[in-house]
Amino acid sequence: MPSLPSPPVLAPLQQGNSPLSSPQPLGGVQDYPLEFSATGSEYFRIWIVNLLLIVVTLGIYLPWAKVRKLKYFYTNTRIDGDALDFHAEPRKMLRGTAIVGVFLLMYSFAADVAPLAGIVALVALLAVWPPLFRAAMKFRLANTSWRGMRFRFVDTGLREPYLCLVPALAMLLLPGALLGFGGDDEGSQNAAVADAVTSLIGVIVLLWLVLLPYFFWRIKRYQHNHYAWGPLQTEYRSGVLDTYKVVGVTVLVALGIMVVFAVAAAALLPTLFIGGLKGLGMGVLLGLIPLLVAFVITINIAPKAFFMARMQNLLWSRTGNRYFRFKSGLRARSFMALQFKNYALILITLGLYWPFAVVATHRMQIEAMTLKSRVDLQSLTDAARKRETDAAGDMAADLFGLDIGM
Repeated sequence: MPSLPSPPVLAPLQQGNSPLSSPQPLGGVQDYPLEFSATGSEYFRIWIVNLLLIVVTLGIYLPWAKVRKLKYFYTNTRIDGDALDFHAEPRKMLRGTAIVGVFLLMYSFAADVAPLAGIVALVALLAVWPPLFRAAMKFRLANTSWRGMRFRFVDTGLREPYLCLVPALAMLLLPGALLGFGGDDEGSQNAAVADAVTSLIGVIVLLWLVLLPYFFWRIKRYQHNHYAWGPLQTEYRSGVLDTYKVVGVTVLVALGIMVVFAVAAAALLPTLFIGGLKGLGMGVLLGLIPLLVAFVITINIAPKAFFMARMQNLLWSRTGNRYFRFKSGLRARSFMALQFKNYALILITLGLYWPFAVVATHRMQIEAMTLKSRVDLQSLTDAARKRETDAAGDMAADLFGLDIGM
């Protein structure tokens, strides 16, 4: 299930060599559990109207649908009794969606025309994607508010987005661009060249899989280090090994599921031949096929849910500073159980339970979060109001209207 971004934790912004004015810390730590008041029935009405209008307008209504959804979920997420809000204009988001769509279509068509054209299109996509991603981050934060003040994304330039995005995208997209050099319909490619290209693609894919946790960590560190609200900015205090550990345990969960089902299949096989060959077909139908279906469902739900729970806890429990931070205590077992329930009910209702499942997922994720603050939130609000005019600069991101989520 998709997840809403949790509100950011903040560290002091700097101006020159001295920190900007910040509220004075309290003597102790105050806990503020996050609250989520959305209901499945309310969101169902929003979801069904969005779905119908997207179909009728051939996708043009998609930005309006996204704004309606985000605004509903944000305004039902509260910290200390006050809700978030989302202020984006759908028309600007439609323009941003069109920009991204044009770039992706150009890359797709170029790869089909000629291998060299695909490489050129890949280079062009790598050149423009980091600025677009940065603009999307600025757009989302500049259009998100709490207590009437907008958040901001305060990175200092394009160097970091290029460093964290280009290697990952290049390794992901390069194999597809290289496929055209492996041979053609006229058989003009040398067999040795084709074998070399195939081997190179295999090495790139393997290396990409090994480095995937690193790429994920770099992107999340870039995001979590640059959220700002009022006089404070985020810090992400987690090393890359922490992400590798979460990925490693997730892989072990997936392997454990495979072992359990393999043992179950091995135990079931002898019973299939008790009735001889005549009963084999019925035995497979009643035994192995349901087991295979159960395996496919489990392997597609459990590892993903486990990863989402553990990664939420890592990301938000390691984001903070001496003023305040969030603590995430999302239980992986409970979250996995919820996903099994959600998908079962989605299947039974032929998809109509989807909005209820989305709400249930967001509720468990958001209500697992607690804001632990050494700062009086009212004094923080007062300090933020003095900095509210600075958010105007980030509203320049409205030029593109890009929003790709958090």
